Amino acid sequence: MIPAATMPPIEPEMGNEMTIPDELDLSAGQYIKGIKLNEKIFIAQTNFNQLKVITRNPTMLQEGARRPDYDDDLASEAEIHNLIQRALVGAKKNNVPKYRDYIERVVSGGVGVLPPMHLWSEQELKLVELGSTVYVLVPNDDHLLAIDGETQLTAHWTLSGSASPELKDLHRKYPLGVMIHHNVPIEEARQYFHDLNVLAVRPNTSLSLSMDTRDPVMQVVGGLEAKVQFLRGRIDRQSRQLPKRSTKVVTLQSLRQMVVNIARGISGIQYGTKPAPVDDIDLDDLKDVAVSWVNAYVNIFANEIVDRERYLAGAGSVLAAVGAMGQVLLQTEPSQRPVVEEKLLDMLREVDWSKGDQWVGIAGNRTPTGHFSVKGTKEVAYAVFNALTDRDNSSYVRVRQGGGSSRRSNHSISPHDSSEDLFGDLGID
Repeated sequence: MIPAATMPPIEPEMGNEMTIPDELDLSAGQYIKGIKLNEKIFIAQTNFNQLKVITRNPTMLQEGARRPDYDDDLASEAEIHNLIQRALVGAKKNNVPKYRDYIERVVSGGVGVLPPMHLWSEQELKLVELGSTVYVLVPNDDHLLAIDGETQLTAHWTLSGSASPELKDLHRKYPLGVMIHHNVPIEEARQYFHDLNVLAVRPNTSLSLSMDTRDPVMQVVGGLEAKVQFLRGRIDRQSRQLPKRSTKVVTLQSLRQMVVNIARGISGIQYGTKPAPVDDIDLDDLKDVAVSWVNAYVNIFANEIVDRERYLAGAGSVLAAVGAMGQVLLQTEPSQRPVVEEKLLDMLREVDWSKGDQWVGIAGNRTPTGHFSVKGTKEVAYAVFNALTDRDNSSYVRVRQGGGSSRRSNHSISPHDSSEDLFGDLGID
């Protein structure tokens, strides 16, 4: 094997020459190891200890930022930054603290992944090969700008400034992937920003929810799918509303809202797709109640849930209201839950689920052509909940006229078992 010092120089490949030194000149700048993808892209492995030397804190590049007078290059870098990046304001700025916390979980050993950041230099960077390792050299006082992943980069800087010594040590050593684009004019860098940020298709809310295994509510939803036979293979994870001819019976969002409302009552509607606070609830208990309650409801009203054209039992607002009724079970002693569950089911067995005038102004309205139009969950869930549970509400009787009383069980509600007994005493709004 020929020693590196006596090996003949590698022929340059279309302009980007690879040099082979005896050793790295550490005084020249930062050497970042990785793989040369092509003449303008280098895939690199680094860490924040090195990243903080070759990048600026993006907050220093924003318009109006206070900058040290002695750094003459910072103002010019900020001007270039404005040409290739959007400002750190609005949703982008608000996402930084969340990303900071996410990075903390990941570097501390939690489940997660940090996507590669795309860094850019208008200048051509020198590539150096030492043994079997290839490096790109970022000269001293040169700084790469982020054309994609700037929120993550800002979060890294934020974490570095606020972490405990132990966390800071974990963070600065944690391996990070970056794509370094060099010898790229500003006009091309702007196009890169467009392509990386605009052409990508973000997953919709339902799919994003289904993939979030860290959300405790989604863990309960996963248990429902596994244990409730009626739901297996029949949950739509993509759509916000079930398509007219869909063979599915419920959307993931509607099922998740049921669980949130079992935990938080009808006020759980306010959380929508946002994380719902369940830290004060025993998750195993919530799973048990959710499985029992949802399984009972979907099996008793299976026909009405499947036939969405004629019935409301599977509508998102109804499912949310039924979920909220389940909070009673969560707040009931386990030994008493079967009896209370039957009482709740009897309240629902009396309901006329058909899309008729009894639901107008409650779950929806008639269109000019006479078709019953179901309204959104947030819009009418409270009204539906009152119609299902509040005997003092005029809607309670309306939706039960002509209802299916033949399906009442032997645990029917006695005259003194009013909705106030079942809901008011437990403090459920």
